[in-house]
Amino acid sequence: MSGIVLGGIGFAAAIAMIFLEIPVAVSLGLVGLVGCALIIGVDGTVAMGATTVWDSLTNYTLTMLPLFVLMGNLAANSGLSGRLYRSMSVLIGHRRGGLALATIGASAGFGMISGSSLATTATMGRIALPEMRAAGYSTALSAGSVAAGGTLGILIPPSTVLVIYAFIAEQSIRSLLLATAGPIVIAISLYCLAIWLPIRLGWSEAPSRDRAGRVERLEAIRELVPPVGIFGLIMGGLYSGVFTANETAAIGAAVVLAYGVLARRLSLKGFASAAMDTAMTCGALYLVLIAANLFNFFLALSGLPFALTGLFSGIMGQPLLVILLMLAIYLVLGTLMDSLAMLLLTVPLFVPIAQAAGIDLVWFGIFAVMVVEMGLITPPVGMNLFVLKSTNPDIEMMQLWRGVTPFVVADLVRVFIIIAVPAIVTWLPHNAL
Repeated sequence: MSGIVLGGIGFAAAIAMIFLEIPVAVSLGLVGLVGCALIIGVDGTVAMGATTVWDSLTNYTLTMLPLFVLMGNLAANSGLSGRLYRSMSVLIGHRRGGLALATIGASAGFGMISGSSLATTATMGRIALPEMRAAGYSTALSAGSVAAGGTLGILIPPSTVLVIYAFIAEQSIRSLLLATAGPIVIAISLYCLAIWLPIRLGWSEAPSRDRAGRVERLEAIRELVPPVGIFGLIMGGLYSGVFTANETAAIGAAVVLAYGVLARRLSLKGFASAAMDTAMTCGALYLVLIAANLFNFFLALSGLPFALTGLFSGIMGQPLLVILLMLAIYLVLGTLMDSLAMLLLTVPLFVPIAQAAGIDLVWFGIFAVMVVEMGLITPPVGMNLFVLKSTNPDIEMMQLWRGVTPFVVADLVRVFIIIAVPAIVTWLPHNAL
């Protein structure tokens, strides 16, 4: 059996195992080990496996991963998420659709501290959804804005998914974090439009309410200062070149910890809970990354990525066609597969193709993460939808699907914008200090 055929069988087997809900780490790791053993033998596979585990655990890029996760857990246990939403709802909640807009704003704020879409969705599902429904908002709009707002966590720095992409594609994490600035502004603007337009057309119900008093608004602004200040310090240092990406992660975790302690909003029990959650999350992430490395090594040995590059050779001179074909593949996979699994499966295959087509790999990373982000809310398999359903079991899936539809359209528009104007992504990384 040729290596390319074996690689194709292994890739199909990994997809099948993931569809059967076998854990991603087990699926990728098992296929990688068996495939390598068939190509280079058991002794070679054992030696390669030991090297892969060591390299994955000691990789410099990944040292920021536990710190970013810890920062998010400390922020959650310090109550920053609840205060973010309450402040936003006080400032703009009196307008029609204001609570939904506040949910998007608070999700963006919490996402830039936690870097996790699922954590943002779960948190806002417990905080924002009950308040919107109590205020008379339609269930579809309420659920859709929470689920879509949660996806912002995958793109807004610090983003664990971008760290994973940087690790797999061997790209600068600082450049990737800088590249998110333009897409973030577009994402939030389009999401606000996806809320306002259905309300304006009468498709969604979102009553207005009384405006908060001056004292209450001033208090809300005061509550916004810590999260905005933390983000400004972290990203300002990164954008200006004062901090490296790893220093950014360390300083971010230290600043959030200091805020929680000094403001007396982080108890010893809360710190212990954050530390335990961080250990469990990072243990799972590192296991997945080790498995992904084994799988990638197997694919490289099989020659499948290079064979696919050859199949694309007829359109390599037309990068737009390459991107549109990849987009079509991502959209299909996004309706069927978990987002992290989709990224881990496709990046090793698509990065060589993108590189051969002359596509900037930093731009491609943002593109891939944005399309993966769309998969979080694309029916029928959207992880944010399942997270929201688990925290609010009375909501029907059809209501969730209807609620996220305007946001899926907004995501598609955003993807086409960065395809049409790549400089939105590439200008800052190429011109930053």
